[in-house]
Amino acid sequence: MKKLSANQIRKMWLDFFKSKNHYFLEPVSLVPVDDPSLLWINSGVATLKPYFDGRLNPPSPRLTNSQKSIRTNDIENVGVTARHQTMFEMLGNFSIGDYFKKEAIEFSWELLTSKEWFDIDKEKLYITVFEDDNDAYEIWTKTIGIASNHIFKGTRDTNFWDVGQGPCGPNTEIFFDRGEVWDPKKIGPRLLEDDIENDRYIEIWNIVFSQFNNDGNNNYSELPRKNIDTGAGFERLVSIFQDTPTNFETDLFLPTIKAVEKLCDNSFKYSIENYFKENKEQTKINTAFKVIADHIRAVVFAISDGVFPGNKDRGYIIRRLIRRSSVYGRKLGINNAFLFKLVDIVIETMKDFYPYIVEKASTIREVVEIEENRFLQTLSKGYEHLESIINKEKIVSGKNALLLFESFGFPIELTVEIANDSNIKVEVEDFYNLFEQAKEVARNARKDDKAWNKQSAVLTSLKVESEFIGYEVEECNAKINYMFADDKEIMSATDEIVFLTLDKTPFYAEKGGQAADNGVLVDQNGNNHNVIDVQTGPNKQHIHKVKLNGTLNVGDVVEAKINLDKRFYTMKNHSGTHILQSAIREILDKSALQSGSYNDENGLRLDISYNRLPSQEEIDQMHSVIERVIKEAIPREVIYCTLDEALNVHNALAIFTDKYGELVRAIKFGEFSCELCGGTHVLNTKDIEDLLITNVESKGSGVYRYHAVTSHKEVAAVLNEQFAKQKAEIRPTIDKFNEFKKYVENKEIEKEINEINNLSINKKNLAIIKIKVFNLKNKFKLYQKSVEDILIAKKLDSYKNVEAKLVDGINYIDLELDDLEMKEMKALSDELQNKYENLILKLINKTNKVYIVSVGQKLSDSYSAIDIFKSTKEFEVKGGGNKNFAQGKIV
Repeated sequence: MKKLSANQIRKMWLDFFKSKNHYFLEPVSLVPVDDPSLLWINSGVATLKPYFDGRLNPPSPRLTNSQKSIRTNDIENVGVTARHQTMFEMLGNFSIGDYFKKEAIEFSWELLTSKEWFDIDKEKLYITVFEDDNDAYEIWTKTIGIASNHIFKGTRDTNFWDVGQGPCGPNTEIFFDRGEVWDPKKIGPRLLEDDIENDRYIEIWNIVFSQFNNDGNNNYSELPRKNIDTGAGFERLVSIFQDTPTNFETDLFLPTIKAVEKLCDNSFKYSIENYFKENKEQTKINTAFKVIADHIRAVVFAISDGVFPGNKDRGYIIRRLIRRSSVYGRKLGINNAFLFKLVDIVIETMKDFYPYIVEKASTIREVVEIEENRFLQTLSKGYEHLESIINKEKIVSGKNALLLFESFGFPIELTVEIANDSNIKVEVEDFYNLFEQAKEVARNARKDDKAWNKQSAVLTSLKVESEFIGYEVEECNAKINYMFADDKEIMSATDEIVFLTLDKTPFYAEKGGQAADNGVLVDQNGNNHNVIDVQTGPNKQHIHKVKLNGTLNVGDVVEAKINLDKRFYTMKNHSGTHILQSAIREILDKSALQSGSYNDENGLRLDISYNRLPSQEEIDQMHSVIERVIKEAIPREVIYCTLDEALNVHNALAIFTDKYGELVRAIKFGEFSCELCGGTHVLNTKDIEDLLITNVESKGSGVYRYHAVTSHKEVAAVLNEQFAKQKAEIRPTIDKFNEFKKYVENKEIEKEINEINNLSINKKNLAIIKIKVFNLKNKFKLYQKSVEDILIAKKLDSYKNVEAKLVDGINYIDLELDDLEMKEMKALSDELQNKYENLILKLINKTNKVYIVSVGQKLSDSYSAIDIFKSTKEFEVKGGGNKNFAQGKIV
């Protein structure tokens, strides 16, 4: 067997199948296109579904690929098992109605055993087939010559691929024997025969013979077009060729592991020998290295494909991978952000086959570093808090799990994993119930509430001190100095919604267009009370609307903690609002001024007074200006000064409908932007990351509302959604074109479709794809008519010899047919009227219940098509027309 690098193995696979006339499919994004059933591309065949189900014609009936994939249903097993990866590659070869069992098996054997290719010792290979698949068994034993002690018949559970309704069939698997060192009990081939979990016989190839259709009720019929779906786990193959205990010692992961060793100052080492002489502590160390190496690789590729850390769906998975890796870094003594330092190692390892990730390096590093640093802000305290719960209570309640999630950013899965290390149970079901309740409270938080009446006596007479310190800190200890509900002062409350003030607070109250913070107040018993809104009272105190989870009393000291995620993205959007306004004024005119704004964690809107909407070219120019300012990394300045100084010295913009005090606060980003503002902002323009104007609409009276999002995560999400929407819009057009081009080619339309499909997903191309989609649809309308005219003409060829019956100088044709549609019948009517003078024509299609009458121009003074149509006695009709032509339906 040859000693091969990972890149050599992948290349050899693809070269082999290219030599067998397979078309190479380039690897596609991890984000599925037009397939809402998948969160990620999770297999090599997942990208081929449109070819297998007939929605698209494949570029060739023989295909090969190496496709990156992600599976995340059992992340907790990554690093524990030998061959489990979050992101992995599947090597594939596929036949769509071309070759079948014999050729598929012969190809696999040739590639694996031929001296020219992988050159694996035949004695090292073992086969399994489905017990009822005699064809495959005979091909293996008689054609290939596999000995009877190297092939085993499996059951429906092990060797039949079936997912319910749809194509299915038996499969055959190829296993590699790693030798007796991995079989300490010397069980041998019976491990395969009895399907016993083992580390000796490793599956390296799986061929699915898709030959049946399951009607959904387990009734099977032969497929008219049989397919081959082959998958080979790339990482497993590399492990076999490089003779490593697991996938992690290969050249795909070991460089990353070695880099992690350096980051922990070689205090911890990865031990390959531990697989043969296991030490429990070393196993935990090895697991930490493996988790980090696996997860950072998946994160690099996900971000490269436009997925950024977030709170839901794919973004949540990436956030979870980063946070899980950070926790395992602590187990190796790494307490600072370190994952971003591994990005270049991953790129260097993978760039030969995936060169596009090289240009994404700086973005990936930046995203990972920001995400990890944000997590580290709370990780240490959260970790200590969880350890305290584990040591004191010996169980993690749903309430405490929610506290860890909301206050420290611990995903529930991470809490479970850390608790499991100490054999401690987490009340997961209770967590999810409380989590749903918290979301419901948040959804209702904005509803009208009697107690929010700022003119109520309880508020207008409120004199207690309440200092806002949220510019400097995100959490603090604070004393409850006032509490009320239903317009009445109260001293204590339990499990209800109340309003309260704190002597000092990190919570930003909604004002100046910025949404309020939310978060929690943690009492001395560890209870987590949800702050769902914050408003400024008439006497400037911050009034906190709180859903109590237990009891709070006036005088209690609580730990006030804002929701860091919400603050983080709200700051990006608020700073983005300032930068956007300056960009608008630079591109349009200095007379363009803000007349209102709103920003929260989800995005921003900015109302601008101006005399017209911006053109697309001007929006593109605004994007360019903003990209420049973000790239320049301009630090934020906070200036406290008089209003006169702000306006005349610092050239600050002010909304003069606002009222300003003696001292004002100005937010300045270099010479580019300076505005009077009381909101929270990023430290540097680079922290905005990106900004995309998603829409501009007229609000009337010369006011235009700009909608935008900031951050790599949100911009990528919007762009991906918009591009997918545009492509979905033309899918019927492309399908129709693929059907028509068999009759008439159109290189211009084909080129237009390819250009749309190959457009990179970015801000500039968002406008371009919309224009191209519009143009494609218009071009296709003309093309469709020309093709349909040709097809109609071909259909009408069979009627060119129709003869009219001449009676008293008038030609009559009465024709019954069942192969023409209404449009085609009209065309036939025109042809026959041109062929015969003085013609009265009746065309009937009883299958489609269509009836047409036409009368030649010279006869229309004496005969009327509509009268003939209506006076038919043979059947009842509904329709309309004139003297020359009438059409309708047979009732």
